[in-house]
Amino acid sequence: MGASAEKAGIPAVSIVAPQFAGLCKIAVQGEGLPSLAMAFIPQPVMSGASKDAQASCEAAIEDIIHGLTDWTPAKEVEPAEKWLEFEGVDYQDAADRMNRVFLSNKWSDGLPLIPPTEGRVDWILTGTDLPRPKIINKKLFPRRAPITVENVAVHAAMAGARPEYLPVLLAAVNLLDTDTEVGLKAVHFLQESVGMFAPVLIINGPIAKDLNINSSYGVMGPGWTANATIGRAFNLLLTTVGGYSGPPEGTPRGQSLPGRFTWCFAENEAENPWHPLHVELGYPRDVSTVTLLVARGTQTIMVYPPAEQILGSIGWAVKGMTGKSYAIPFEQLLILGPAHAHVLAHAGWSKEAIRDFVYEKARLSVAEADAIGICVEGIEWREHLGADSYAMFPKATIRDRSILAPMINSPDKLVIVVAGGPGSDNSTFAPCMAGKLSGEIDKYKPANWQELVKKARGELPY
Repeated sequence: MGASAEKAGIPAVSIVAPQFAGLCKIAVQGEGLPSLAMAFIPQPVMSGASKDAQASCEAAIEDIIHGLTDWTPAKEVEPAEKWLEFEGVDYQDAADRMNRVFLSNKWSDGLPLIPPTEGRVDWILTGTDLPRPKIINKKLFPRRAPITVENVAVHAAMAGARPEYLPVLLAAVNLLDTDTEVGLKAVHFLQESVGMFAPVLIINGPIAKDLNINSSYGVMGPGWTANATIGRAFNLLLTTVGGYSGPPEGTPRGQSLPGRFTWCFAENEAENPWHPLHVELGYPRDVSTVTLLVARGTQTIMVYPPAEQILGSIGWAVKGMTGKSYAIPFEQLLILGPAHAHVLAHAGWSKEAIRDFVYEKARLSVAEADAIGICVEGIEWREHLGADSYAMFPKATIRDRSILAPMINSPDKLVIVVAGGPGSDNSTFAPCMAGKLSGEIDKYKPANWQELVKKARGELPY
């Protein structure tokens, strides 16, 4: 609002808490302005603690008046050179110098980056036939800078990715170029919210085998080039081009998640006793897709058969998720290990039946919810429990405090995939925000795709 007014010639001031100064600066630049007047009110905006704001507001009055009357904007910054040069006594010294500069400019995730030299970027770009300047995304808040094919290739190069991974990255980045409610919420939680969120990329279809994306043992752990570097490159893009980073220059996350480094895996379709995710979503089995969810971490479900115990543990895990609210309207992710999936399928449980079971069993009474400080989320359940339909975190007012309400507001909000190694007693529940976004990968492949894949198989050790 402030930036829009300033662009229209109306003096404006952004009134923010100090820890949001960096995020505000990036958002203003995303609106096309070099700067905007700011006034700071030191309030505990993230902890939920209440505090009389009058003294803080009074202290900010002079800054607000100055911003509306005497403040002048910063000068326009000259566009940076397309290529940066780093010198050293040898290649490693030059690379170390580059990493220090990138880290100080918030262009890094903190791990060493591979220098995105012109030759390496050209090599990555052999992974698609799309032209370098083609824009893939221009809606990634808060920076909202256009993300081109070349931008994606640069980040893939820095992350250690290979050319054949580029179509997956292009498809994933394009998922967030949307004005849908789900897409806008996903971008908000990933880029602007102070909560703990990380993107999960799930790969389906033939490309998972082509790229040797791990879907089996250690599926969400280290040791696989495709999983590690695809997820890392995607997160690097969110940080640099998108504008997500930690304070003082970005979103002040309270703790954040390890998944902000990388979180990418393929569904184990060979061990899936039901339809894989992309087929459930309406894609042909021979089409390759990427699905994005915004997760808040993971909870291990470690339990032996029979099916009733596995289902009970799943319901308990879903019931135990905390996020300020219940009757949550967002999709949640259940990653079933193959052993658990086969036990359930052999006992006659379909995905639909599992969803119905979890919806009915993962419930809290109003009294329990009040005791742990969580509120009603879904509109229909707010009405059912007498909660304020317009409040941000409303409490139920219904007299009968024993009424049970579900943690998720409908069975179809539970996304079920199968991944991991056979024979294990583990599954994973990942509580999520927003909903899933899915798209096809194949349209980003180059004409010589099979040649690329053949070459990669000859170069990689597995």
